[in-house]
Amino acid sequence: MADWKAQYIELWNKTTMRQRQMIIGAAVLVFAAIFGWSYWYGNRPELVPLYTGLETKDAGDVTAKLKEAGVPYEVQEGKEGATILVPKQRVHDARLDLATQGLPRGHKGFELFDDSKLGVTEFQNKVNYLQALQGELTRTIEQIEVIEKARVHIVLPEDSLYKKNEKPATASIMLRLYPEKTLSRKEIRGITNLVAHSIQGLLPENITIVNDRGKILNDPEEDQDEAKDESKKTLDQLEMTRKVEERIQVNLQSLLDQALGEGRAFVRVSVELDFDQRLTDKAIYTPVVDDAGIIRSQQDISETYTGNSQVPGGPAGTQSNIPGYVATQGNARADYEKKETTKNYEINEEKSKIVASPGSIRHLNVGVLVNDELTAAQQESIRRSVASAAGIDPRRGDTISVEPVPFSNEVAERKAAEEQKVKDAEMRQTYIIVGVILLILLIAAAIFFYRRRQAQLAAEAAAAAEAQRRAEEEAARRAEEARQAAEYAEMRRQAIANGKEPPDVPQELTQEEKQAIEEREAVEALINTQPAEAAMLIKSWLSEE
Repeated sequence: MADWKAQYIELWNKTTMRQRQMIIGAAVLVFAAIFGWSYWYGNRPELVPLYTGLETKDAGDVTAKLKEAGVPYEVQEGKEGATILVPKQRVHDARLDLATQGLPRGHKGFELFDDSKLGVTEFQNKVNYLQALQGELTRTIEQIEVIEKARVHIVLPEDSLYKKNEKPATASIMLRLYPEKTLSRKEIRGITNLVAHSIQGLLPENITIVNDRGKILNDPEEDQDEAKDESKKTLDQLEMTRKVEERIQVNLQSLLDQALGEGRAFVRVSVELDFDQRLTDKAIYTPVVDDAGIIRSQQDISETYTGNSQVPGGPAGTQSNIPGYVATQGNARADYEKKETTKNYEINEEKSKIVASPGSIRHLNVGVLVNDELTAAQQESIRRSVASAAGIDPRRGDTISVEPVPFSNEVAERKAAEEQKVKDAEMRQTYIIVGVILLILLIAAAIFFYRRRQAQLAAEAAAAAEAQRRAEEEAARRAEEARQAAEYAEMRRQAIANGKEPPDVPQELTQEEKQAIEEREAVEALINTQPAEAAMLIKSWLSEE
């Protein structure tokens, strides 16, 4: 930190007075700008959206009315339309005032003709009709749940005296969907048919629907893709059928091979699968037995009477059968009682919904050929076993056939020869691979031992060269020592011959050099004083070497 401070002070001291004034002025201006912007931004009113997604015409009308009312505003253009911002404390009042004036207008339909005026030209009526039609279709399409905003553009047909010069009606629709929402193919076709049936002479193929990213939603190529998907679905069904047949056939073939021996029986399976998806609603009504049910309503009626009664009548004969004459009898005691009960029960109803998944077996046909003469009992036994293993259901119309047929050995022999040929080729390939591997290993071992031998020879040669160098250095050293010793000995000999004191042995000589010099002097003294004994000594040395 002290170093930085010292550098700053040194840099400041190097500047001139004019440079210091410019730096201080720039710092004051920057500080003033920051302070002024902070003051302006802090006193700026908080702006909130008044309207969003407005069209250009509606945005212009709204801003004009806000300017007349003296309401500050700010306009932001976006991909979804114009957004008008006003101060937060005035947003509700401004919205109410604009609503009383019918702003924003938005998409108007045939309400445009409510304010029709006299003197409107046919062209203006045509333009108003086109705008009204586009507004009605836009509002209708925007009622779909996943669509946030829609825009419809229509080009009405142009009539001509000549058929070839007539231009058909066309329409383009732009949709903006809510986030994470999509339109299905049926919904897109529904929008296409809705617009096509709303405009005279408009064909569905002349309608283009795009989203806010520019992607065509009713692209004919996608319809072709759907056809390809249907074709792929058919291929998947065929593949599923093949797999089912193969699985059943493998199971039955393994059963026959274990029972009769391999190659003594063959089985083939044909399966028809049901790929129809069915939804069945079933309702079963059962009668009420012995009052076992839920009573919905019950009505009980009871009548009783007790008292005297006059019973008309009389004995058989003319007297009692003459009209207008009734023979009376005495009063009789009468008791009358009537009870009636009516019960209404709830209907016993059982409802069930059955969903049949696609892929179930509709028909199954199995054929078995056996390379043996079978008795009727053996044939029936094989048929029952195979039918049980395959799941044959006569109610579905499944069939099974077991027939004894002498097999041809040509196919088996050819197959065995091909298998043997393949095995021989595999063995030859194996031998070739093994031989190549062994050859590679031998070559690698030879290279390894060759390099090792070369390394050993190089090491031996280097050792021999080093030994020779050392021997040469040792010989040179000894020769140098002998030369120095001879020179010193000659100097001593001359000194002795001249009667002078012989020089001392140099201190820088080694002990061996000193010993060699002393031995040489002793030999020379021996030669000078006793030449015969010296000759005998040299002769003995030579004989020893």
